[in-house]
Amino acid sequence: MRMFGGLIAATCVLFSSLQAWADEAADAAFYAFLDQIYERDVAESPMLASSLGEDRDQDRWDDVSDAALDRKDERTRGELEYLKKNFDPDALSDRAKFHYLVIEDELKLRLERGKWRYHNYTLNQIVGLHLGVAGLLTKQHTVKKPADADAYIARLKGVEPLMADLTAFMKLRNEKGFYGPRSVYPRLLTGARKLVSGAPFEEGEGVADNPIWADFQQKVAALDIPPARKAEYLARAKSALQNEFRTGYQNLIAQLEKEERETKIDGGVWQLPDGDRYYEFLVRQFTTTDMTPAQIHELGLKEVARIHKEMNKIKKEVGFKGDLKAFFTYLKTDPKFYLPETDLGREAYIKTAEAALARMAARIPQAFYELPPISLEVRRFEPYREKSSAAALYEPGAADNSRPGRVFLKLDKMDGAPLPDLEALVYHEGLPGHHMQISTILSDPNMPKLRKQELWYSNSAFVEGWALYAESLAKDLGAYESPYSDFGRLSGELWRACRLVVDSGLHYKRWTREQAIEYLNANTASPEESNIRAVDRYLGVPGQATSFKVGMIKFEEKRDEARKALGDRFDIRGYHQAALENGYVPLWAMEYWVDHWIEQTKRGEGGGE
Repeated sequence: MRMFGGLIAATCVLFSSLQAWADEAADAAFYAFLDQIYERDVAESPMLASSLGEDRDQDRWDDVSDAALDRKDERTRGELEYLKKNFDPDALSDRAKFHYLVIEDELKLRLERGKWRYHNYTLNQIVGLHLGVAGLLTKQHTVKKPADADAYIARLKGVEPLMADLTAFMKLRNEKGFYGPRSVYPRLLTGARKLVSGAPFEEGEGVADNPIWADFQQKVAALDIPPARKAEYLARAKSALQNEFRTGYQNLIAQLEKEERETKIDGGVWQLPDGDRYYEFLVRQFTTTDMTPAQIHELGLKEVARIHKEMNKIKKEVGFKGDLKAFFTYLKTDPKFYLPETDLGREAYIKTAEAALARMAARIPQAFYELPPISLEVRRFEPYREKSSAAALYEPGAADNSRPGRVFLKLDKMDGAPLPDLEALVYHEGLPGHHMQISTILSDPNMPKLRKQELWYSNSAFVEGWALYAESLAKDLGAYESPYSDFGRLSGELWRACRLVVDSGLHYKRWTREQAIEYLNANTASPEESNIRAVDRYLGVPGQATSFKVGMIKFEEKRDEARKALGDRFDIRGYHQAALENGYVPLWAMEYWVDHWIEQTKRGEGGGE
């Protein structure tokens, strides 16, 4: 009898081992499929490869033609069919099942987005290809050996066919009746024209180097090659800039000028064919929720009212006697809230930003298991994109720390850079915001590569929602140094709440551009010039502005749910790890995994360094 019992026990152990092996094999096959999608994405996009630090195809640009979009849609359909046919999510481990649900959702979104390809504005003033060319060359195209310099020059020459494909697609959109908003074209043209200005495009005493020309000279100077060969590289690059590169941009500028003359769009996407349904898609895409434009608008109005009440408390605290609008005016106009319109003023602003980040770094262990493994720099925007840029921008570093993360600040006009806003700005872009979030993702060796690939149109609520959440988290960590800085935090949150109102106002409520500007003038402390620039951003990138506040609310809600569910077991460090440890994901997926972490923690299995 004991022998029979032992045989049963041994059989059970063997069966358990075989089942574990089968589960591991299923997971391995699934993760291999994810890697295949990643490899195809990178193979199709040399620009993506460069942004990820992949040393491949550095002499090429992406194919941006309409035919390439057809091929990409066909590929995505095949991948979705393969996923459903070959993998059972219930046969995968918990984490692999999570990634199955995420990639299924992502592939469906890619296909749905493809149906709106002509509605999507080809360029915008924030991340358009006309700016992306310069950004990739100067920040992501490394030159460590002569072959890299050859590839750089090949890319300079490749700008002409790249822009030919781009303008052909733009003309196809025009034939179908699609144009951009009239007020956005001057901003697009300013950015494009700056990239063919300066030396070597212009000559004469005092002419500054074009940023790309300056970058290439600096990179070639660092190469360990004879001076004669360096001179040869410079001559070739100069010729490519003055010829193929300039021709490509001149063709793009001519197309933009033509569209500016012809467009009838002066407001939201409701003016496009089937524009109302398109905006409903954009809201779903950018928030990764099922919220409707009407719900977005109502949420915005509610949040604006709540934040105004919080602001009034601070106004009372600092002893200001007027109403909130008068306090806004005071903050906009009193010189003590600004640094001088000088190089020394700009240098002091950057040093103030660096000091705030240093203070925050000392507080990070209170809320995270460790500091980001990638270093962080603060810089001023380059001239070619500063005028049309937002107040600040984060650009990720490299996973191996060969390139630091960078916070760029807009300092072309110091009266547009109020000091009370600075702390929240750098906490959003740097620590504990984008730099904390993105460095955590990029440096994790166990994360599927596909989840390290940001898709700005579907990860915006996760990425931007986290950064806005980080502004509030900074207050919890005691970071803001004065009531005015805390008011600056509220101003930032109010700004994002107003975005809900204004974005949906323009594209759903059919507000005019002037109505939107006036709403921001009346409800925020932001200077009118910033409000005008912001409204043009919401016109040029419809829907994206809704993602910030919706994302922030989700991160706060899940944290509070976890704290309530876990009681004394709640550790905010574990919550933040659970929220970030799966890479770029939709909000619903973040919530799904936090729920999983809560259940693990209840069983004594969750969290930890």
